[in-house]
Amino acid sequence: MQSLLQKPIRILLVEDDPAQRALLASWLKEEGYLVDAFANGIDARNHLADHWANLLIFDWDVPGMSGERLLAWVRGRSQSTVPVIFQTVHAAESDIVKILDAGADDYLVKPLDRQVLLARIRVLLRRTNQATNGTRQMIVGRCMLDRSSQSLVHAGQPHRLGTKEFDILWHLARHVGTVVQRQDLMSVVWGWDAGVQSRSVDMYVSRLRASLKSAGVDWIVQSVYATGYRLDVGPLPSEDAGSGPQAERVATAARTQDK
Repeated sequence: MQSLLQKPIRILLVEDDPAQRALLASWLKEEGYLVDAFANGIDARNHLADHWANLLIFDWDVPGMSGERLLAWVRGRSQSTVPVIFQTVHAAESDIVKILDAGADDYLVKPLDRQVLLARIRVLLRRTNQATNGTRQMIVGRCMLDRSSQSLVHAGQPHRLGTKEFDILWHLARHVGTVVQRQDLMSVVWGWDAGVQSRSVDMYVSRLRASLKSAGVDWIVQSVYATGYRLDVGPLPSEDAGSGPQAERVATAARTQDK
């Protein structure tokens, strides 16, 4: 399954029951989604620390790390806007309210119906795709990325990037501090069916690094051996960072404007 931008859709699934996990994964794969399936919350968290996903499906009651704690962890990271569906055996209204108040976008009560699950996924992906398409500017630290002009704006000065350089930076900036797999970056920037070679990615990343240096931006596009890349932008200045634990995190804000 591809988005309206012809990009592959990756779904992360957390389900501790082996038969149910296999069944759900098969449903998703038959629809063309890429699936990463895990039996416990800790493994899912460790995977998400270094990888990205377009949509998450959590079970409320999973070993290692509950779905509620995992959701709180996700919402506190650079992937905080990723849509999350909870599957649960808890059908009471109070339980459903708790799920939604915790930050879930949708819920389904077990046993799941295949067509209902797939329909809910499509709705959330359409909503996410519309929001992404409408996002023309992204503020990261002291800089701004402007999709309309393909520019990195630093200290009030725009620095135009090549199309591929900008697309790579935009995607890495959406996942600041998180390792983006090389194959995921290739599929997002070049398209799933493109015959791009890994060395082409390295070449454009090298150009991007040179462009950042030329613009006087001290961001680092870090190569992660045998995995991919991570964008490190450093902490926000003290006057913008506020106080408390959040001050140690890089704040990324996307502003949606009319096309």
